[in-house]
Amino acid sequence: MGRENLLARFGQPSAYVPLILLVMLGLSTVFIRHPFYLNILVLILFYAAASSAWNLVGGCAGQLSLGHAAFFGIGAYTSTLLYLNFSISPWLGLLIGGALAIAFAIGISYPCFRLRGPFFALSTIAFAEVMRILSLHFREVTKGGVGLMIPFKPGLANFLFRDKATYAFIAYCFLLIMIGISFLIERSRAGYYLAALRDDEDAAEATGVNTSSYKLLVMMISAFFTAAAGTFYAQYSAFIDPDIVFSIHLSIQLAMLSIIGGMGTIVGPILGSFLLTPLDAFLRGWLGGLYAGLGFLVYGFILILVVIYLPAGIIKWLRQSLFPLMEKLPRVQPPEKFSLPAPKPASISRLSVQEKEAFPLFEVLDLSKSFGGLKAVRGVSFQVREGEILGLIGPNGAGKTTIFNLISGFLEADGGSIRFQGKDITRLRPPHCVALKGIGSTFQLVRPFSHMTVMENVMIGGFRSLPHVAAVQEKAIQMLEVVGLSRYRDYMSSSLPIGDRKRLELARALATDSKLLLLDEVMGGLNPREAAEMIQLLQTIAQRGVTLLVIEHVMRAIMALSHRILVLHYGQIIAEGRPEEIGRNPKVIEAYLGEEYLHVARP
Repeated sequence: MGRENLLARFGQPSAYVPLILLVMLGLSTVFIRHPFYLNILVLILFYAAASSAWNLVGGCAGQLSLGHAAFFGIGAYTSTLLYLNFSISPWLGLLIGGALAIAFAIGISYPCFRLRGPFFALSTIAFAEVMRILSLHFREVTKGGVGLMIPFKPGLANFLFRDKATYAFIAYCFLLIMIGISFLIERSRAGYYLAALRDDEDAAEATGVNTSSYKLLVMMISAFFTAAAGTFYAQYSAFIDPDIVFSIHLSIQLAMLSIIGGMGTIVGPILGSFLLTPLDAFLRGWLGGLYAGLGFLVYGFILILVVIYLPAGIIKWLRQSLFPLMEKLPRVQPPEKFSLPAPKPASISRLSVQEKEAFPLFEVLDLSKSFGGLKAVRGVSFQVREGEILGLIGPNGAGKTTIFNLISGFLEADGGSIRFQGKDITRLRPPHCVALKGIGSTFQLVRPFSHMTVMENVMIGGFRSLPHVAAVQEKAIQMLEVVGLSRYRDYMSSSLPIGDRKRLELARALATDSKLLLLDEVMGGLNPREAAEMIQLLQTIAQRGVTLLVIEHVMRAIMALSHRILVLHYGQIIAEGRPEEIGRNPKVIEAYLGEEYLHVARP
């Protein structure tokens, strides 16, 4: 995600730019008096705040919701109906509507979060459309398509004011609240976790991140403040109807502001609102009602340009062009150099295998898994002793990765059992539950969090045992020292070559303090020198007490690395023993190694 530490930027001009702009924005609510421009300012602030609420789900968590108008309408109708029918202040109605929106968010999130990509987006659209239809149907409550008119009785308790400047100030405070919440989330454990699941949800789960809980958390926060925005809109416009507050156009508008400004950033929704909201107001004034539809063409054209030329939003262009110019301005005080804590000697605090008696840490008993008529794993049983390196080899399609997925919780076994530290974990779901028990894993196809730095990748694993960001940073530096990547800690992980990405994924798994690591072809794609270094690294890790279960196709590597080797063929174990025994086993030579290996292996 590439966050910039505020301390690292203290004293630099660009660090004050957002603060200066916010102060100027606050002053504008006082000095702008023209009704037309004051109305535009209210809308800019309002949509910036509402889009910031959407950005928590769509930008930070990567869940593209196109049905946020449902929460907006719930807030608008709840506060309005309570005010009209029971004379309850809209301020209290705002809280009640927000609580109701949270309840709906919980109700729809569990089924909808099972969907990904466009299917999740479609499910949210359906939810908003259902709410719109229901509000049209129950005319005796909502007045249907006629809508609800709020009588103008100015007063603070009624959330009604004669002066638009008051609405502008309230919208400004609303925006400040959203900025503060976004800031706190981004710099907390939740912010790192959300960035990880946005990049790769499965990799985040394998690192111990409860992705469902964190997605639900931001959905609840987003729903509450989107409903609050609905209450503000109802009081400001003094009129609501289903086609306005539940419209898909509103949902898309909230999303577009963040996308154009910069999804997943604090400033993005504000930039998007400053660009599109005045443009929309002026287009409506210039085109009039007859050509109002042309505004959508302009919106679409802007969106196409941004997607093609600025896929990360306007904020990225500003960082690349405006901020470097600001850095050249003279500084009032020279900035103090900021540096992370000096790394402690690289270590993994576990007893050596030689310092304790080895015992079965992990057991698989009669494990089986079928995919339709294909039996991928058939009655597999084995044990892994604590501190051991157990190799798992076999031809492609033998079922090796399937076994790993069964152990790590990505697949459910048809039969058999899996025991870790004497406890049955066979039915433990989802994958983060397995990771939290102390089983870490890497992937056959390396999967770093590409929009995060090298150190942030490792920090995702460190949060499993440490709650505070500073402590996790220090631990991440130690793990990077272990794997030899400390000099790349501030690089984006996507810029690393394949060998360093594999080391990064190993460091991320080590940071979880797992007692058992599942390594799936960790030496695949490495050159001979890199493979030799990886073997030495894994041996060092095992000597310090970390148990390794390794899938590998590089035979020289697996023979040099493993204490014992299992050979899998057609989902069954056909041989088990020490490397020298496996290398001479006729069944293994016939099924996997081939006669040429026997000739090469002879001294």
